[in-house]
Amino acid sequence: MACLWASYFTKQHSLKFIGRSLEKEKFCFTLKPQNKSIEGHLFNAKNLNSPIEHLIVATKAFDAQSAVESVQHCLSPNAQILLLQNGMGSQQSITQKFDHYGVYACSSTEGAYKTDAHTLVHAGKGINHIGPMNDKADKSKLEQWLPESDYQWHDNIDAILWKKLIVNGAINPLTLLYKCKNGELIKQDHMRQHMIEICSELDLLIGKLPFKLAPAFSMAEEICQSTANNFSSMYQDGKNNRPTEINFITGYLANKCAEFSVPCPQNLQILEKVKQLNLGHQ
Repeated sequence: MACLWASYFTKQHSLKFIGRSLEKEKFCFTLKPQNKSIEGHLFNAKNLNSPIEHLIVATKAFDAQSAVESVQHCLSPNAQILLLQNGMGSQQSITQKFDHYGVYACSSTEGAYKTDAHTLVHAGKGINHIGPMNDKADKSKLEQWLPESDYQWHDNIDAILWKKLIVNGAINPLTLLYKCKNGELIKQDHMRQHMIEICSELDLLIGKLPFKLAPAFSMAEEICQSTANNFSSMYQDGKNNRPTEINFITGYLANKCAEFSVPCPQNLQILEKVKQLNLGHQ
């Protein structure tokens, strides 16, 4: 996602990529199918010394706060921080700790994948929904640096974040456990029934929220249909033995169910099964 976001900017912008390691001074890649070449300077947190005015955080949810903390010595007093994480929880904890900066959250339906380290395929044009996480996040400030054609602004981002959270909770863990594409979840009767059971618990939670959402299964079914041939990010993490974002998806949902005294045995069972896989020692 970091590469996809880098592609939104023109050559007039000076891009800086901040990675874990530093093997060279520049990072470049090609965006397909446009054959657009993008390059920027490469840094790690230790050798970064210029002020950061605009920071886009494209890590996994469990790495997001430590990533921001690693560069906080370079954040300018008026820094703007845009968070691209799946699930929920990381955005709130970062906002709480860095509340003196403008913090924004994004929920994206963009589709992209890498064929190799220097080739990014923009597989499906989607929408980046962005909204404020605190009072210092302001649409007019965002417009000063982020291309308006690449996002939609929302004064209240909570409902959109929750919609994606509910859908991810219904789909992602099941694709990992059943080792399948999104579309299989609604084709196979036993998988479909499992998702219905998960969604019936999530509907009880939806009823406690301060805004209206469609029933969980109808939202999840629609996404399964439109992304039938896609593998979820959680499936891909599991396939490559990487830690998943289960604690920020099903874990967050389970905690909210407990907070509202909503029983969720199916979701708790899913949470435990994914944790038992011990992927990447999550």
